[in-house]
Amino acid sequence: MNEGQNSGMNKLFCSNCGKKIPINAKFCSYCGQKIEGWEEHPSQEDKIKPQKKVIKREPESEDMSFVAYQTLEPGTSFYNYKVIKLQGKDTDGVHYLVEKEGKQYVLKLFFPYKYSNLENIITLQNWLNRVQKLENPYIVHVEEINYNNNPVYIVTEIVEGISLSKIKTYNPELLKESLVREIAKQLVSAAMDIHQLGLSIKNLTLNDLILNQETNTITILTSGISYETTDERDEVFHLGVLLAQMLSANQLAETVYNDEILSEHKFTYIPGITLSMNKVLGECLHRNVLQRYNTLRDVLKGLNALIDIEKDEVYELSGNKLQPEVISPMQVPEPKTSKDWIIITAIVIGVAAIVIFFAINWSKITKDNGTSSTWISSIGEEDTINNEYQNKTIFNHRDTLKNQNYNTIDSRVDPRKAILSQNQSSYSGSSGSAVKIDTSPDRDLFVYVPDGTFGFTRLKENPNHNVVQNGFYMGKYEVTQKEWNQYMKPANVSFVGDNLPVDNVSWMNIVRYCNARSEAEGLTPAYTILGNNASSVTCNFKANGYRLPTEAEWEMAAKGGQLYTYSGSDDADEVAWYRENSGRRYRTVGYQKKPNAYGIYDMTGNVAEWCWDWYSEDYPSSLNEFVNPRGPASGTLKVIRGGSVNNGLGTNLSVVYRTKGDPAKGYPFVGFRLVRTH
Repeated sequence: MNEGQNSGMNKLFCSNCGKKIPINAKFCSYCGQKIEGWEEHPSQEDKIKPQKKVIKREPESEDMSFVAYQTLEPGTSFYNYKVIKLQGKDTDGVHYLVEKEGKQYVLKLFFPYKYSNLENIITLQNWLNRVQKLENPYIVHVEEINYNNNPVYIVTEIVEGISLSKIKTYNPELLKESLVREIAKQLVSAAMDIHQLGLSIKNLTLNDLILNQETNTITILTSGISYETTDERDEVFHLGVLLAQMLSANQLAETVYNDEILSEHKFTYIPGITLSMNKVLGECLHRNVLQRYNTLRDVLKGLNALIDIEKDEVYELSGNKLQPEVISPMQVPEPKTSKDWIIITAIVIGVAAIVIFFAINWSKITKDNGTSSTWISSIGEEDTINNEYQNKTIFNHRDTLKNQNYNTIDSRVDPRKAILSQNQSSYSGSSGSAVKIDTSPDRDLFVYVPDGTFGFTRLKENPNHNVVQNGFYMGKYEVTQKEWNQYMKPANVSFVGDNLPVDNVSWMNIVRYCNARSEAEGLTPAYTILGNNASSVTCNFKANGYRLPTEAEWEMAAKGGQLYTYSGSDDADEVAWYRENSGRRYRTVGYQKKPNAYGIYDMTGNVAEWCWDWYSEDYPSSLNEFVNPRGPASGTLKVIRGGSVNNGLGTNLSVVYRTKGDPAKGYPFVGFRLVRTH
């Protein structure tokens, strides 16, 4: 920036929460975030240094560095653009209304964290290059992009209209189904072009959709377009969410019809909306990805085939269930009595056949002192052979997944449930009673950590901080990308590989993964999820399903009954991949490093690992639960342990180092491993 540009930057905001803060503030008074890089403040505002000279980053820290940003004042010149006013901000940057050669535009300056390292720079450049190629009448036109400048900026045309979010809040009656049908087709058209360029509408919200009420056309803002390769069926799902939010009542738009809720609960038809439109939404919002529309083009076909609103039925609430609109007596069709008599006749014939069958075979049934074994065995030799084979079958879920012929499973059925039902049906004996399935953990993948007492968060035993922990099964390895992809959509991992640990997955998605895998393997899920945030999740520690370790379980397993600085040794090179020996690239789980005394790999380094507990900085020192501690009762952040290839030798790699993360977010180089109750 030139000197004139800097002179206009005299307001300071927290880039964590976006609130205005005093010039000399060291902490944000709203969210408590430390303002890095402003330890030495000039006494006068006009002497504030440019932002690029005051950013400080701590390479050892797992947390994001938050810095302050300053705004451009009206009248300030910015690369031939004259600032008219500040328009607002989003999570990526600040927006201004600017003027150039008598024409007005929108200027967006990106926050420095968007290009703070090589990975972020490449991601931002790819996003900018692809957005610039978008040529669709329903997407805002990009006028100019400059990613060689500091700050990086983008200039777009001005969009006339009002956001659908404001319309939904202040004039919801405008979003009638007839208008939403038009918007839906425009949105699908734009989404197809966006997806074709390797971009996504996954983060698109009603705030990013501007409606021109004169022409009834929408324009998508670039802030709602993300650089992410996704399954097109996920794009279909989110598009359905947006349409459901437009059509539903205000109080339901965010609380019921959102991505998190609809991914877990069955879509419920929206009252006041036509039956055919609800069916299209149902095809978009099915929880099972296999039963959704396969492509955005299929959605467009469904929208084009909709019945005219005037000729369609409307769904209305009836008690607690959604029923079609009440039809007047004149419209009620005559009862189809002929079919009723056919059904009754069939039932009577069936009952008679059963009675005759038992009458003829009664002597055989009661033979051998009233037992039925001889009679059943005489039905067919093939059934006996099959039963003997089934009784000898040993349940192994991984072999089932590997060898299962999915062509035999109905494509409209959840594969997890299909596999489970087939497995369970193959373990019933000839007497009809179920044979008990061996659900103990695979000893090649899990080790048993025995009961014990240890110094929680201490490298040396301290009687004042000893805890007792019951035994449990701990995964030998961090969960791999292959294991994750069996039940969840692929994560945006740092490095791709089936046997590499999965990273960049949120705590919330991990508990969903645990439940899905537990159900598929015939285990009792450990988690009950009642909402879309971590506070809604409870854990049944007695269940035999998969779960995250508590912080105490994690540390007990990591120490392996020893007092080494790292998990299994005082020499990190023996047991860990870390910054100095990995080139900041994580490795295949269990690769070339020794396990600890329990036989567990990579509990130091490779990727850091989520735990069950809420994070509290003073929790260990204020510990009041000394038997199977499970962390504070509540909080906002979750515990992360173990360090990663992003950490160097020292404190941040120690077995007692603790850090934290937002449970709704995924972080690079943070993965997890599984635990099961003994």
